[in-house]
Amino acid sequence: MAWAEDAVDAQLREELDRARTRVASQVQLTAYDLIDELVYGLTQDPIFGRPTPVVLAGVSVPVGLGTGMQALLENHLSDALVRNPDTHLQLVHCPACTAVVVHSGPEGTVLTRGIDDPELLDRLGDSTGQHALFIDVEAEGAWLVLRARLTRLTPDLPIVWSHTLAASASTPALLRDSAELKSAEDARNEYLDMLHDRGHVAIPLRFSVRNYAGVDTFGGVGGIGAPPFLFIQSGAEITPDPRQAWLSSFILGYAVVPQAYQGLMGQARFSRLLTGKQRSLIHPDLYGFVGGAVMTVWGPSAASFRERTLTADEIVADAAGDDPRATFSTIQFGLDLRLGYRVGLSSFLETIPSLRDSENIGNYMWLFGLEWQTFGTEVTFWF
Repeated sequence: MAWAEDAVDAQLREELDRARTRVASQVQLTAYDLIDELVYGLTQDPIFGRPTPVVLAGVSVPVGLGTGMQALLENHLSDALVRNPDTHLQLVHCPACTAVVVHSGPEGTVLTRGIDDPELLDRLGDSTGQHALFIDVEAEGAWLVLRARLTRLTPDLPIVWSHTLAASASTPALLRDSAELKSAEDARNEYLDMLHDRGHVAIPLRFSVRNYAGVDTFGGVGGIGAPPFLFIQSGAEITPDPRQAWLSSFILGYAVVPQAYQGLMGQARFSRLLTGKQRSLIHPDLYGFVGGAVMTVWGPSAASFRERTLTADEIVADAAGDDPRATFSTIQFGLDLRLGYRVGLSSFLETIPSLRDSENIGNYMWLFGLEWQTFGTEVTFWF
């Protein structure tokens, strides 16, 4: 059984690696968000009244995330400061500040960074930036905390400014553009404006398949079943609500399978958002809907929409003369899953009241005192 234990251990290691990657990604995005918030605050309330050289003394990250994340945060901070000159912080390079300095004496040997060496700072004087920026990112429970401090490059390193920001690692990051930083409130307002600016009318292109229930046969006697009907539909989807919690659509459809059937359809549908109070830009949205349609179909397969079982004489007559035709109305309800603002997947049940006693079409279930003879699926694209 050693091979089975090895397979289990390998699976556990894979799951741990996936979990570790997911957590590291969340921590990184949250740290990016905290840096953006820090730089945005400096644009609104600069420390200095004019551009001032500042040495980036270093960025520390939570234990276990490694130097890779440290380098990413340093690059992101540098990019954000360069793109936002209103902070008045100009990053400068100081090789002596980041170099490792070795001091040997009777008491022993000491290794330290140049920026932590008072003698070196005293020698630097005005030859480089006179301020250093320290960024510490720490994990405290479910929170990620960023502590920033600005010190003078003198032997005692006095702190001239400090600030602390915190965010829950489970809170989605705003992912703001470094060139156009904004507050969380402004970002939310922009998000709502995007929802409102989607417009009140959209044009859907829908592909639907309607499957009709077969009839139970007793003693070998029963009607012929209707084949699946494929419709291509388009029209207008209208929303009077800027949050798009309510939708209404008016659709025309056409179906054709050569030598089998053709059909036309007019449909109206009303939808209600079930997953929240307004549409989301990043998460799927689920709608429930009810509607109705009027259909007319013709061709050999349209004979299935007669109430009674076809006889041999009727089949021969249909083959020799005009194709059979059927016109009927339907009522439907279902669920519609919207993926962003471009793709939707839906399924529904439909009843045909005029064919509730049909010997050719059965029903999938009884519900609300009605026979639901049709099960349909749809794929929709919006333009």
